[in-house]
Amino acid sequence: MDGAMLGRRQRAIIGALALMALLLIGGVFSFAFHGAPQIPIAPVQDTNPTGRNVGTLGAGDRTAVDPSGRTSDGTRVSGTSAAAANAATNTPAPPRGTLVYERNGTVYLLVLGGQERQLVPSGHWPKLSPDGTRVVYVDRAGAMDTQLLSYNTRTRQVSSVTNQVRAPALPAWSPDGRRIAFRAEVNSIMELFVIDADGGNLQQITHATTITDAATQPAWSSDGMALLYKNQGDGIFYRIVVAGGMPERVRAAIGEQDFLTPSPDGKGLAFTQCADNVPECALYVMDATGRNERKIAPLPSAMAAQQLGSLVWAPDGQAILIASGGAFEQNIVSLRDGHATASVAYGAYPSWIAAEVRIP
Repeated sequence: MDGAMLGRRQRAIIGALALMALLLIGGVFSFAFHGAPQIPIAPVQDTNPTGRNVGTLGAGDRTAVDPSGRTSDGTRVSGTSAAAANAATNTPAPPRGTLVYERNGTVYLLVLGGQERQLVPSGHWPKLSPDGTRVVYVDRAGAMDTQLLSYNTRTRQVSSVTNQVRAPALPAWSPDGRRIAFRAEVNSIMELFVIDADGGNLQQITHATTITDAATQPAWSSDGMALLYKNQGDGIFYRIVVAGGMPERVRAAIGEQDFLTPSPDGKGLAFTQCADNVPECALYVMDATGRNERKIAPLPSAMAAQQLGSLVWAPDGQAILIASGGAFEQNIVSLRDGHATASVAYGAYPSWIAAEVRIP
C-alpha cells in the first residue's frame, strides 16, 4: 500500500516536472520568433484636438492667418500660435498698432486685429498724434467756415486748434507731437502753416509769389526741422526748413506724383506716381537725398490722381500702407518684395502708430 502510494507520488512529480519543462521550452521558442512580450502603452495625446493648423504645416495643408489673427476657416489664432502659423505659410506676422482714417466724411479708428470704431461723424484728413492721445482733423463744427479741430482719445472731447485761417487741409503731426503742419489759403494761393498743438504760435512757412508756387501735402522730416511738400504748379517735391529758408528741390516731377512721405528712420522717402500717357500708377521709394529711386508695386490701373488716398509707413519701416482705388482700399505693401501682405480697411488719408489706442 505504502509502496503503491509512493509510486503514484513519484509519477505525479515526474509529470509536473515534464509539464514545466515543456512550458519553458515553448516560451523560449516564442521569444525567439516573436520578440519580447508587449507592455501596454498609453496612446499619445492629441495636442491639437480641433485639427486646426497652428503649428508646423505640411505640404498642401495650409491655413492662412489674416491681420485680425483669424485663420481661413474663421478660427481666431493669437500670440505665438498666429506667428507660427504665418511663419509656416510664409506670410508676415499680423500687423500691430492703431490706424485712423476717413471714409465718406467720417473719421474712424481701428486697432489692428479688431473692429473699427467711429470717432467723429463728420471730419476730413484725420491724423493720429504720435502718442495716440489726439486726432487732428478738419471740419466746420458748427462754424460757417472749416477749421482745424482736435479730438481727445481719452476724454472724447473736441476742441478747436485754430479758426484763424481759410480752408485748412491736410494736417500733419510733427514727430514729437508738439506741432501741426497744414495747408491753408492765402489770397487764393495755398500755403503751408505750422501751429502748436494747443493752438498757439501760428506760423506761415511758404510765401508764394504766384499761384504756380502753391504748396500742398505737407509732411514733416523725421528730425522735425523741415517740411516736405508738393508744389501744385510744377508738380515738384520740395523741402523747406521750418525756421526759415528757401525751398530746395527734392525730386523733379515725372508725371503726376503725390504724397512724399519720410520713413520713420528718415533714411527713405515714399511717394506715388502716375506716369504721363501711361494708364498706370505705382508706389515708389527713394533715399532721403532723392536718389536710388525704385518702383515697389503697381496700383490700380487707369486711376485718377485724386483716387490716391495718401500713404503712411509702417512703424517698423518694413512696409507701407497705401489707400488707393475708388473705394480707397488700404493695403499694406511689403518693401521686401512689393507684395500686398494685408488689406486692413477702407478709407483715405490713414495714419498709423505702433501703440494700441483704446477709446473709453
